Amino acid sequence: MSLALAHKQRMLEQGPAASGAEVYTSATALAGPANAQKHLALMTTALAEDLARLSDLNSLADRQQLKREELLPKYLEYVQRYRDSGLSHPNMVLMQVLVWLFDTEQFEAGLELALFAIDQGQEMPARFKRDVPTFVADAVIDWAEAEQKAKRSPEPYLTQLLPYVDGYWAKIMAEDDTQLPTPWKLFERIPARFHKLLGILAMEQEQWGDAVDHFERATALYPEIGVKTRQDDAAKALRKQQATNSET
Repeated sequence: MSLALAHKQRMLEQGPAASGAEVYTSATALAGPANAQKHLALMTTALAEDLARLSDLNSLADRQQLKREELLPKYLEYVQRYRDSGLSHPNMVLMQVLVWLFDTEQFEAGLELALFAIDQGQEMPARFKRDVPTFVADAVIDWAEAEQKAKRSPEPYLTQLLPYVDGYWAKIMAEDDTQLPTPWKLFERIPARFHKLLGILAMEQEQWGDAVDHFERATALYPEIGVKTRQDDAAKALRKQQATNSET
């Protein structure tokens, strides 16, 4: 934090004793819309300085470490107070925290914050040119595909997000649809990628019926998704499995 910003924040927090201004402390910073906007301005200025610090780091590992160990703890406290305040206004600090949570693969906290942001109608930083659901779905499927290629499991996050990215699938698979989340409106290729990867994972586990179902859904959503060979192989293995079971 710059010296000027630190001085301004101290003056605000000292309140009437320093300058005759209204009382402004961490406890009252979000007590009402006026104070909340003042506090947001301070946090936004601090955030700009921290983003500049990140951009000065050439190492991805160093940037991730800074986000995890310093920046997220620093701003999550403010974000939680904003959430608890009941206020609703454009909040770019909250949205940058959301980005960092997904950058650092903290998907449970990230999804929880994303749902809150969607409910408030928050917008992503302009540089993303995407809405919140698209950002979240893209981030998770990009990570999940990389995990699978590295021979690591992308679960449970892949399956947990599926009801949001493909509401139709969630509804037909659910025994009780009363608790289903509101599905996101996404470009069809995104849920198709989820189903393609789930089909691949099912093949690896020799769950041929599940693999066929996911590949069929992927193709229905986005015919150019490219799963025909895998779908044919899974269907062939399923027929063989069914024939073997019928003989026993």
